[in-house]
Amino acid sequence: MSYKTILISLNEVGRLSELVAAAVALARQTGSHVSGLYVVPAVQVYPSVGFEAAPQVFEGNRSYFRDNGPRVKQAFEEAMRRENLSHDFHQVDARTPVIAEEVVAAGRVADLVVVSATNPEEITGVERDFAEQVVMSLGRPVIVLPYKGNATLALNEIVVGWDGGREAARAAFDALPLLKQAGKVRIVRIDPQKDPSLRGSVAGADLAEALSRHGVKAEAQGYPTDGQDEGQALMRCAEDAGAGLIVMGAYGHSRLAEFIFGGATRFVLNRLACPVLMSH
Repeated sequence: MSYKTILISLNEVGRLSELVAAAVALARQTGSHVSGLYVVPAVQVYPSVGFEAAPQVFEGNRSYFRDNGPRVKQAFEEAMRRENLSHDFHQVDARTPVIAEEVVAAGRVADLVVVSATNPEEITGVERDFAEQVVMSLGRPVIVLPYKGNATLALNEIVVGWDGGREAARAAFDALPLLKQAGKVRIVRIDPQKDPSLRGSVAGADLAEALSRHGVKAEAQGYPTDGQDEGQALMRCAEDAGAGLIVMGAYGHSRLAEFIFGGATRFVLNRLACPVLMSH
């Protein structure tokens, strides 16, 4: 298994340099074709209120992304040409104001999708739950970059969150092309002492053995929460190890228009300190 096509979502304009740098790093490591996607959303139409006869139309997001399109295209293509990487760029006029819908549609024919989390403290024009929508709807592995601070994607060490569940299994094997490139892979089970079935065994050792047959240098360990949220403990483990990537399953389900996330998934998405690869 290897990645051949990586889709990079470029609508977080304030994180453009970090997104492009991640795309370059991944393409170098995997030899993949990089497809840049930039979405110009449709105008937002609000129903009329009170005595107004006509609905209210908001064009601010559309104008913002339309005006920034040439700059985004230039930055992406210059970086790809500088590194002599196979690439293409697509600017899409969306049918709706929801940018995530276009990213999901395009991403379903990619091996891997890269996005940036949206800063909840800023108005960027991208939906606040953009990353959540993409992760939960796409059906492909997604690397989510932090919305601020260090977004460098390094493969010196990768931490894999493991609980033996479906989502964790899918994430671990979706990440195989990167795990093979890693200097070290640390398979982490949070609070294994709380599971009676794991007594007398090393949690995650079976996954480490399976990955070793793919040439992955992996070791398994338990890691205590010490009263923290499981997601917080996983990020603390990654920080202690100096890891450049976390791999984990995304747990949750959709209820009408709202995504309901498991605790660890919600915590990591809201407080990313390093890139994370998620699969659902």
